[in-house]
Amino acid sequence: FGTIKSGKLTFSARYNYNYNNQPRSYSGGNRRTVGETDSSASDLDYSGTSKGDGSFQSGSMEASYEIDTLRLVTMSFGLWGGKNKSDGETNTLATFPGTANELYNYVSNSHSKSSWYSIDGGIDYQRLFKVKDRMLTFSYKINTRPQTSDSYTEYEIDKGYNPDWADYLKRLRNLHNDGEQNTTEHTFQADYTTPIGKLHTLEAGAKYILRNNSSEDDRFDADDTGKYEYNKEQSSHYKHLNDIIAAYLGYGLKVKRLSGRLGVRYEHTIQDVKYLVGRGEDFTKNFDDVVPSASIGYKLTDMSNLRLGYNMRIYRPGIWYLNPYLNDSNPTNITQGNPNLDSEKSHAFNLSYSNFTQKFNVNLSLRYSFTNNSIEQISEMVPDTEIEGLKETTGKEVLYSTYQNIGKTKNASLSGYINWNATSNTRIYANVYGNYSYMEGANGLKNDGWNLFAYGGAQQTLPHDWRISLNVFGQTPWVMLQGKGSSYFDYGLSVNKSFF
Repeated sequence: FGTIKSGKLTFSARYNYNYNNQPRSYSGGNRRTVGETDSSASDLDYSGTSKGDGSFQSGSMEASYEIDTLRLVTMSFGLWGGKNKSDGETNTLATFPGTANELYNYVSNSHSKSSWYSIDGGIDYQRLFKVKDRMLTFSYKINTRPQTSDSYTEYEIDKGYNPDWADYLKRLRNLHNDGEQNTTEHTFQADYTTPIGKLHTLEAGAKYILRNNSSEDDRFDADDTGKYEYNKEQSSHYKHLNDIIAAYLGYGLKVKRLSGRLGVRYEHTIQDVKYLVGRGEDFTKNFDDVVPSASIGYKLTDMSNLRLGYNMRIYRPGIWYLNPYLNDSNPTNITQGNPNLDSEKSHAFNLSYSNFTQKFNVNLSLRYSFTNNSIEQISEMVPDTEIEGLKETTGKEVLYSTYQNIGKTKNASLSGYINWNATSNTRIYANVYGNYSYMEGANGLKNDGWNLFAYGGAQQTLPHDWRISLNVFGQTPWVMLQGKGSSYFDYGLSVNKSFF
């Protein structure tokens, strides 16, 4: 990391590189599949090993030039990302339910490598005026996120399989998948804010985002001689062009101890989807979203405030959710995106209280939010004949996963931060977050529950610039749609000495 300053120009840069090597790991599990007939049902037991290595790097550069006391230009460039390589082996054994009678047995070997990066840059121009708090800014940003993936899957099938599963096992061909995805985004933005008299503030702005998503998934099947041939039918080249035009207007009012803000943002989104190779039909889809926000605050004392607010957020699905490419490289676990997804809309209400003094600081926040159309992954066992576009079906049940706007979530939370300077050398602090979640998903799935996160500690400053700190933090299991996560508890003791 380094910084250089010369006159009105300031420049800084940093770079970081990491390498990791994952030794061989072992895993296993089992799954029961239920078919339309007894002959299509099975108990699956699988075990496997894997190993790999990877690297990660990040860096950034920033520069600013102060033209004069009213005008400033800033520029930035950054990147982060890395590469991974892995090798794995999985053994799959299928038996007739409740017995040791073997239906089939095969080993799959996988070799894969991937890369992902995010590269961005931008330039901003800021113009102040002699009128206090009046400001005009123009901004341009560019971001590109290239990704690559290259994988081979090779099967070794035990020849002593049950004849009823012969057609199913024929689909276990050696595969080579070569994928490349990229998102390039240009953002143009202008913002203006100005006071009107002593009580009012007006804000306005406009933004245009040009986002180009592309995805190329090429599949190669091995023939009887082991030579890989390009499978155009099972490959997909896909472009998703996304234009977003937005404008906002905000109004602020401040009267003695009372302050308030109102805002509204309008967004028009144009989605143009083109299928260059493979299955799928071109389509264009538009969105119109009005996004309001409001808040009101009251200054109880010079050091304490009370604030009530509402805001709405929208989340547009990315290309990894939308891509309709049917990935059946593993014929027992088939995945596919959904190009008909809508953007998620989340509503949130927040009530907060803060009090800051030299001796005691406290911040409390009560929040309630809900979403009625969140994007959820749908996974279910279905006969492969019901999967549209799947070739060489056998009638056996497979695990099929895709995405839909069927999720509903409700969250109520209370968070608090407290810092007490008990003496000039003693500080006690705590940060607590409690949350109640309710979720609905596919196939009637529901779950709800509480979870709590707490962090606290004490710090004592000793003579001769010594400090001793004790910290304790933990979390109860967090709630998911299907089950709960894990809890943890941790504590740490540190001793520090300052020099020079």
